[in-house]
Amino acid sequence: MKTIKIFALLLIATISTLAQSKDPVLKFNKNGKFKIAQFTDVHFQYNSYRSDSAMVMIQKVLKEEKPDLVVLTGDIVCSKNTKKAWLSFAKTFIDAKIPWAVVLGNHDIEYEMSGAEIMQTISGLPYCVTEDGPGTVSGNGNYILEVKSSASPTKNKAILYFLDSHSGFKPETNLGSYQWINFDQIDWYKKSSENYTEKNNNTPYPSLAFFHIPLPEYDEIVGKKTTFGTKEETVCSPDINTGLYAAMIEAKDIMGVFVGHDHNNNYIGVLRDISLAYGYVSGRQCYGKIGRGTRIIELYEGERKFDTWVKKYYECDRDLDVWFPASDSEKKFFVTYPDSFIKKKK
Repeated sequence: MKTIKIFALLLIATISTLAQSKDPVLKFNKNGKFKIAQFTDVHFQYNSYRSDSAMVMIQKVLKEEKPDLVVLTGDIVCSKNTKKAWLSFAKTFIDAKIPWAVVLGNHDIEYEMSGAEIMQTISGLPYCVTEDGPGTVSGNGNYILEVKSSASPTKNKAILYFLDSHSGFKPETNLGSYQWINFDQIDWYKKSSENYTEKNNNTPYPSLAFFHIPLPEYDEIVGKKTTFGTKEETVCSPDINTGLYAAMIEAKDIMGVFVGHDHNNNYIGVLRDISLAYGYVSGRQCYGKIGRGTRIIELYEGERKFDTWVKKYYECDRDLDVWFPASDSEKKFFVTYPDSFIKKKK
């Protein structure tokens, strides 16, 4: 009888552990903070020493920052043996037991798997909170994550939106180089936002949005005194503006938008009360000469407020095969939204 009880307890513990890894609950900690580590443009390749180097860097970030969530903003796995590459890439986050969320970039779907196949492969992995999203909405990876209260596992305190920004035109046409976020995706965001706001006594939740390709509005904050960070590259956005930014303005929930795509940019600024930010390129297998690192975002429970900064971990030049620890690996371009972006009166 005693043996049966012990076995039952072990079985319950195992089931509980599996449930937590399959469907982890995102929540603010007891100090009212929720930390996100953003990695972008890893360009992971299967069985590559350069990609292994990038994963060592990511492991260092996870160990030092101990994020509550990892967000990977596109161009993550760019490799032959695509399925094996995704499974190999995922091991870092599974071993760390940290929830991880993915949006696809323009290069992720250029190899052996479609967006739907990638989502099907990763969405069931331990600690992965990625979803393919509604089948009636364009693309793969349009989904929402709720961040719960530190005191209640059922009460929402922040909302995270993830969207598929699609790919590039090949060959290019007079429509520009890159596709855009479609009207049905914007409609999905608007309706979702309205629904959350209505359920929250008509008060918009503090929210963030993540996707890969920047919006055209990223050009409008360049050169402003309240824009912080590095800009060494043209903003490679779609030529066609379908109005996602305007929809966010009307919804009044989004505090910040976080993207990747342009490897030599890591700046952040604010346009009409919405923060527009780049992550920090994280891969060794791709172009870019501003080093490799991460962006950290820390939300405050019950406030429309977040801190964010970037950290460079390695110097990198793919073409010259440069890869060594950065000497200036402290926090850079630390800002607090909205305080850092309020113009001071003369």
